[in-house]
Amino acid sequence: MVGAPHCQSLTRREVELLLSEHWIFGGNMTKDQSKEELIRGLNEDLAAEWGTILRYTYQSSKAIGLRGAELRDIFQKEIPDELGHAKFLTDVVADLGGDPTTKPKEFDKLDDLKGMVELDLKMELSDVENYTRHSKLAEQLGLTELKVKLEEMAADESRHARDLHRILKGM
Repeated sequence: MVGAPHCQSLTRREVELLLSEHWIFGGNMTKDQSKEELIRGLNEDLAAEWGTILRYTYQSSKAIGLRGAELRDIFQKEIPDELGHAKFLTDVVADLGGDPTTKPKEFDKLDDLKGMVELDLKMELSDVENYTRHSKLAEQLGLTELKVKLEEMAADESRHARDLHRILKGM
């Protein structure tokens, strides 16, 4: 290779790996930078899960009346699922060398049932988008198990969003 004598000792596979890393990381982001970006993103996801646990608990206390009783039941049933997501994310952030956040994402404290469900739908759709983005980053880093789990969590949040959308249609 003319002009690149330092590459002559690389095997074809090593060159392919270097080129793929250059393509994956855009030529300007290292694996360490991508890992730090992933940790930041997972901490944002974790803050969202903590916020959802608090939001559903708060909304359960504010959901009154016949329709409110139905929503209260739905909110309370979702809390363990969201807690499971938070536990998983806490472990993953720590495993990747980060400091898991304990600060929940802020949310609007609404009193009307329709406003609560609209807010929850918006938040669930945001979670789907974030989990999908972070699963792609995990894939780029070769973290297959994390990629798959984040995709499963995105699907779970998508199901929540679909359920909330159905509830909204009936309000």
